[in-house]
Amino acid sequence: MRPPQTVRRMRLLASIALLLVLTASSAGLSGADSGGSAAGWERKLDPFLRRIALGTVRVQGRFVDAVARRSAAAARSLPAFVQVERADAPIVQVKAGISAKVFAAGRGWEDLGPLLSDLGVEFRGRVDGVASLRVPAAAIERLADLPEIAWLKAAHTYKLLNEISTSSAQIASDDANTAFDRGAGVIVAVVDTGIQWTDRDTRKTDGTTRILGIWDQTLTDPAHPPPAGFSFGAYYPRADIDAAIASGGTLLTGDGHGHGTHVAGTAAGNGLETGNGVVAGTFAGVAPEADLLVVRVFDNNGNFCGACDLTAAVQFIARTAAATGKPWVGNMSLGTDLGAHDGTDPDEMSIDAAVGPGTRGAAMAIAAGNSGGRDGSPQPMHWEGPLPAAGASISNTFPLSYTPKSGADNDDVWIDFWYKGADSITVEIVSPTSIVVGAARGADSGIVCIADGAVQVDATHAHDPVNGDNEVFVQIWDSSACAPVVSPRNGTWTIRITTNVSASPAPSFDLWNEADAGSLAFVSLATSNLGKSVGIPGTSRHALTAGSYADKDRWINVQGSQTVATLSTFSGVGSLSGFSALGPTRDGRIKPDVAAPGEFVGSSLAGLIQTSRGTAFTERDGQHGDIRGTSMATPHVAGTAAVLFGINPGLSGPEVKAAIQRSARSDSFTNAPGPLPNTYYGYGKLRTLEAGYQSASIVTDLGATSSASFGGSDSPYVDFYNVYRGSIPGLSATSYGSCFLQGLPSPAFSDAANPPGGQAFFYLVTGVHAGVEGILGVDGAGRVRPNNTPCP
Repeated sequence: MRPPQTVRRMRLLASIALLLVLTASSAGLSGADSGGSAAGWERKLDPFLRRIALGTVRVQGRFVDAVARRSAAAARSLPAFVQVERADAPIVQVKAGISAKVFAAGRGWEDLGPLLSDLGVEFRGRVDGVASLRVPAAAIERLADLPEIAWLKAAHTYKLLNEISTSSAQIASDDANTAFDRGAGVIVAVVDTGIQWTDRDTRKTDGTTRILGIWDQTLTDPAHPPPAGFSFGAYYPRADIDAAIASGGTLLTGDGHGHGTHVAGTAAGNGLETGNGVVAGTFAGVAPEADLLVVRVFDNNGNFCGACDLTAAVQFIARTAAATGKPWVGNMSLGTDLGAHDGTDPDEMSIDAAVGPGTRGAAMAIAAGNSGGRDGSPQPMHWEGPLPAAGASISNTFPLSYTPKSGADNDDVWIDFWYKGADSITVEIVSPTSIVVGAARGADSGIVCIADGAVQVDATHAHDPVNGDNEVFVQIWDSSACAPVVSPRNGTWTIRITTNVSASPAPSFDLWNEADAGSLAFVSLATSNLGKSVGIPGTSRHALTAGSYADKDRWINVQGSQTVATLSTFSGVGSLSGFSALGPTRDGRIKPDVAAPGEFVGSSLAGLIQTSRGTAFTERDGQHGDIRGTSMATPHVAGTAAVLFGINPGLSGPEVKAAIQRSARSDSFTNAPGPLPNTYYGYGKLRTLEAGYQSASIVTDLGATSSASFGGSDSPYVDFYNVYRGSIPGLSATSYGSCFLQGLPSPAFSDAANPPGGQAFFYLVTGVHAGVEGILGVDGAGRVRPNNTPCP
């Protein structure tokens, strides 16, 4: 009796997979130009760069043929989110890490410049040990073979995080602007879709701009070269913006989408753009006197541009702020759901280097993401769990139902697995007609052309050089490598995981998915988990990651009537938005850090958002409109950080983060998922006023005025000061001294005592406002120093 057709297909594909593993492995080794060093340089590459450098194979029926390395065909096989020029001689946007030994020895990217130039590699940006490079495919192997290079990863695109400002009373920003300054002397840097630079919300009362400059990475303008030190995009300085405003002229840059203008308005708009008799300033943002700096990385349709780069954006912001001598806060209302979710994405590492411990006057606010999935749209796209015992399997399914686009390489489902480096699994994808494609750790299925579409399971990325974990990347798509091109079949697809080796203390896995198939952005997993849905770069270690909650559901619209909106939450005003992504990170850290208003936030309008709002979602002045998403929550946090820097410019990013976390508000909504901090609201709901007092109570400039006297800047927002003293040795992660002096009118004191022989004293000073004492600062990891013996 002949076996059923589905069984015969499975057996045939199993034999092809075995052949494919052997073919791909031998092709990769024999193709190395540097002989025995190939295994070393290959390990530095992520799966996408490995595919470009080594090529892959195409399996169609009984035939297996090579997709040549460094070829346009190899580039076309990459997911659409990989930033690569898919031409005959592909060029890839690459993130690179410098060797820790090289960095520790005092050498940096500047020292490698001549080497990289000889390879045809172009610098795009750099922050500490991470660089963005433009690399010809032919140079990837030689670049990876340099001993100074620790790792190379393909750069990827991002999405905007509005689901479809007025500054909220819930965060007390109006009270903060009354009690403190309004962000004056601070830069708010918005990395987004650009800005409508003619909008009066971004201008002073005399009509001149508050924008220091706009770096538009999406275009080339012969009249406006890139900013100094960079090789792409166009830069529009303040003088050129003012000249265009004064003359009624035009600039090539703008904001045809509107997302960036809305975000900027919430963070730092001043509300001067108004109408219908509404008083100017009514729709002011959180820090309305801050300067603005803009980096445009999305086009008018909201697509992240192929040449755009966040690491370069961070470098530009930090460099510009340093030149002005002002503290800065960045806002990134963007993200992606694919990656390790543990702070090891290269852009996250760049951000952390720029705003981490030891760096004064720098902070970054990032959106948590809209993948919370508790409102039914989108459905949860994360699955996690313990690995089964060795030899056992677990499965999950997802339905695919969409209308394919015409053409090839434009209907995709992507699944990204991460698990511990000591373990080994086989991942298999079973199509709706029971065809199986899979690969074990270290193997690649190649592009397998089947009647249900094209499938590739790439498990070659074992022991990631940054986090040591294993990655398996799955792509299901309408590959142009297949003849004929077949779109992924509608129906039920199955993911199957089989454990080969279980050696880590608690073997487990996580996977996330995204899709770009028809109108699908995700596929709905039959078994899923709400947690770990905070996106990248929101899992950064030192950024402030913002979740969203609902603070209103109705307002007076431009017609003078009341709009009553349907919230994404099931618990009404005050509760977390259904779309707001949840923590923890994959490495177990609390995220988000804080929640801020993100449902129907009223802010500055421009571009597509302005034309699509309609009267119901346009505020009563006709110039501001309401949209929602963690994109809209994030600028509340960025604006708050700007207010804090205005109070205390010497704060570090972790100190700003600590002030915001310690002052966050708890209520019945925040406590419902469990005690704070939790993975829904982080440390609670943002409160700008209380955070301001916290920031004022951190003494950042304590110094010696004589051999026995010390002093620092007195803040008008502090009632009195306490001094803590300890001995060295004796300073530790759990001991920061004991109460030495208390109730001082200023942070100035003397100590006539001498430490014992061979020891030294150290001092920490805190301010107290309304009975609440500030923190003793943060340690080298950004954690708040414990106060084990507080003053009475």
